[in-house]
Amino acid sequence: MKFRFILSGILVFSSLQSLRATDLIGRQAQQDSVEVSINYLNHLLSRQGNWYPQSSGLETQIRGLIQYIENDRVDSLVKRLDAYDLLGERYFFRTTENVADSLMVPGFMSHVQLQEELARIDRSVRDNIHKDQIAVPEQLLTNIEGKVKTLKEDESNQLLGTSYVTMPDSLSAFGALPDSLITSPADFKRLQSLDSTKRAILEEARQKYNNFVIKQYVDSVTEAYREEYIRQYSAREQKLFSDSVKQRNIALLRAYNEQVMMAVNDSVASSLRILRNFVDAEQLPLWLHNSASDSVEVFLSNSYPGQSRLFIKNEQDDSLGVRIQALNRNSLRFLIDDGVTFTRFSQRQKKDFAFNKIELPKALDKVDKRFKVITPWTLGGNFNTGLTQTYYNNWKSGGTSSFALLFVMKGFANYSSNKTKWENSLEIRNGWLKPSDDGVQKNDDKFEITTRYGIQAYKKWYYSAELDFETQFFNGFKYPDRETVISGFLSPAKTLIKLGLDYKPNKNFSLFLSPLTSKTVFVRDTARIDQTNFGIDEDKRRLWEGGLNADLSFKKELTPDISLQTKYKMFINYNAPFSKFDVDWENTFTFKLSTFINMQALFHLVYDDNVTFATNKVDADGNTIYKPKWQLKEFVTIGFTYSLNKPVYKRERLN
Repeated sequence: MKFRFILSGILVFSSLQSLRATDLIGRQAQQDSVEVSINYLNHLLSRQGNWYPQSSGLETQIRGLIQYIENDRVDSLVKRLDAYDLLGERYFFRTTENVADSLMVPGFMSHVQLQEELARIDRSVRDNIHKDQIAVPEQLLTNIEGKVKTLKEDESNQLLGTSYVTMPDSLSAFGALPDSLITSPADFKRLQSLDSTKRAILEEARQKYNNFVIKQYVDSVTEAYREEYIRQYSAREQKLFSDSVKQRNIALLRAYNEQVMMAVNDSVASSLRILRNFVDAEQLPLWLHNSASDSVEVFLSNSYPGQSRLFIKNEQDDSLGVRIQALNRNSLRFLIDDGVTFTRFSQRQKKDFAFNKIELPKALDKVDKRFKVITPWTLGGNFNTGLTQTYYNNWKSGGTSSFALLFVMKGFANYSSNKTKWENSLEIRNGWLKPSDDGVQKNDDKFEITTRYGIQAYKKWYYSAELDFETQFFNGFKYPDRETVISGFLSPAKTLIKLGLDYKPNKNFSLFLSPLTSKTVFVRDTARIDQTNFGIDEDKRRLWEGGLNADLSFKKELTPDISLQTKYKMFINYNAPFSKFDVDWENTFTFKLSTFINMQALFHLVYDDNVTFATNKVDADGNTIYKPKWQLKEFVTIGFTYSLNKPVYKRERLN
């Protein structure tokens, strides 16, 4: 007797040997349609064409379905991880250059300590070397007469009236006399004696002057050579010490990083074992149904196999008892009972039924309005990029060829209701300059994210809390020096946490007063970057200050094509309110030239008492005095711009 088992489409008995060509074509078409569907959904989820999912939950569910189809099955993943574990290789690694906690490594020498040791070596070299014992090469002191200006014998009269000649009174007024004044041989001999004496005095003065000039030249050449000798000797000693410190630091960081990676990979292996055990122990429910609508649930598991029993039936209602055993997460075993009961088929009476059409009451035609459309969220921002290129060739007035690129992106996501406001903003700035005679230089770099949440207190006043985080992406240098890094990603990173009142009469003006403000400055890479330049102590990586903060934001359209946006931030330190404060004032003028072309002028003024600059003054110990200064940055760019301001609609129940 033939039985037809109906198992709700879960168990399908087929033979691969009898698969027809049409089945292969159908399966290939199904795979193509799946790929097309995945590409279409990914296109929408990537926000192309400005399409957005109705809710974040729906987006999560669609992405989960796509990942389930694209990724391997969990059993295959576990099997591959087990095979990878047998090889004994690492799961994760970190390069030595990315060790951020270098100050925690015992024996590691920081940048500040290295500079102090190099200064000590220079002092030691200069204290232990005696200049007078340094031999000067003879070739530097040969042919001196050709290198300095000395007086010849007939030029000795040039010394008259100088400190090199002391002429007696009897010869001071003596000069060449005409022959008419010589009246006798005695006068001639007397005058001849005076002339010889004067010439002898001038010759002695000339030799004295020439010896002084030659000695002065020899002394200057000797001093310069010995000073350069000491400088080069000190530089060699400093380089040897610096190279040894760098090699030792690298070795310490490498050994420290190996220990950390070993510990991390041990933790990863432990975590993966926990996850694999969870996957092995997880039970997958499977429902089996027969044609009589009877059902039984079987749990598939690698650790806890189960067993159930079910009667399957054919069209004649004959029954066959089957025991179902769950072997693991992927396998079932069917066992037929020894006793089988059959119920014979009997002809049943048929009756046709006539169904009358049901007419709906007219009252159902009227539908009350139960929802209204609101727009609590507003998403938007603008993208601006400017390009400047200058080229000079045989330009008489002079000039330098250059190429500059500036990229600015601002975005916001604001929520507003009757009692609450939540404002979120993101700003990314990046600019590069390429002079013709030098490499690429960075001239702007900023990453800032701000979120502020407020609850209405009174009319236009809100109790507000704000988080403000600011850093940069790329390393900074003091050009033309490209070796010494003065800043980098998260070096520094400034975080402000504010609590206070926000006065917001309209969307274009905001005044936020925060008497409770926490300011934190953090430097991640203290191995290459001197954290003392940002007010942080030598042995620390973090600076914390508490104080008062005031934020002012204002936007105004001066004309239909000209707008102004100004942002003013001021932080006052409670420890020294009259001497320690920060000011950050940014003004942006936008001139609209066309739909996608505009000109922007940025004037940015910054004062930070923790950021100091070298002055021309020294203290009592001879150290250079550092003081904070006003910092000014100005940009004028013309380029492509694109703006977006999109409200997000949702419905709200009325009753």
